[in-house]
Amino acid sequence: MSHHSEPTPLTLLQHTAVNSARLFFGTLTGALRLVRGSPPQGWRTLRYGLKRDEILDFHAVDDATTRRHPVVFFHGGGWLMGTKDFYAHDLLFLTKAGFPVFNVEYPKAPEYPHPWPLRSVLEALAFVGALRESGGTVHVMGDSAGGNLAVMAALLASNPELIAAVDPTFDAARLPRILSATSIYGVLDRSSCMRGRFPGGHTMLEAYGGLEVLAETVSAERAITPMDLSFAAHPPVFLGCGEYDPIACSTNDYAARLERDGYKVTLKIYPGATHGYFNFPDGPTKAQSQRDLVAFLSDVEATRPL
Repeated sequence: MSHHSEPTPLTLLQHTAVNSARLFFGTLTGALRLVRGSPPQGWRTLRYGLKRDEILDFHAVDDATTRRHPVVFFHGGGWLMGTKDFYAHDLLFLTKAGFPVFNVEYPKAPEYPHPWPLRSVLEALAFVGALRESGGTVHVMGDSAGGNLAVMAALLASNPELIAAVDPTFDAARLPRILSATSIYGVLDRSSCMRGRFPGGHTMLEAYGGLEVLAETVSAERAITPMDLSFAAHPPVFLGCGEYDPIACSTNDYAARLERDGYKVTLKIYPGATHGYFNFPDGPTKAQSQRDLVAFLSDVEATRPL
């Protein structure tokens, strides 16, 4: 089974769009660091793979806090940009609630197109699963493209027969048990993303999955969103999205499918919110989202306490 290992070929205009988006995101990250200050104390960086970006940050919980299974978080950025560092402050609400956090970096397209980011995500999960802190069981969570990777990883771990299309050499026995999956305005459906009004959506999809993913249907090797997959098992899932998110249909369509098939789904649509509410601005929507996430994870934890 072959996979493209070379960078995705893009037009000059597409390369310009990708580089401009990366520059904007880098500037935004720098500005946020100026506003918030340096990353908070307590993060420890670990390497889970050989590629430069195959690293993660770990933050433990206070010893006095009720300990729960860790959350493995994957950052957003359209599979093309973004960094775990953007989330160093935003994930601490989880550690305060008793959930250790692994904040994962991964290689990005178009230099590392699908399936490389997903392969790295599987390696990160295998690495975390082998650590004492995980107890062999984790929650997975991400926003935007990271929400996609979180749900995709949860599906692969829950349906190991699907892993061969991503990495035929990967041993599914290395993966921890996925207790729950959380997508925060994730890219869960190609078709709804393409018909949405998300700026640069087609370029984002093509850079990550190649020109073939713009077709109506895709092969197993090009299944880059959960809606592309057929599966027989799914962990409890939290799906959050803003009312005015340009790809809100992606979240709604996936929730409808899971509810139709009898899976446990918690769907939260936040009035007046759009893409990006998980990071900023601080305010009622972000605070409510954090409360909802802790409530969901705590409810799942009740079925399998640490």
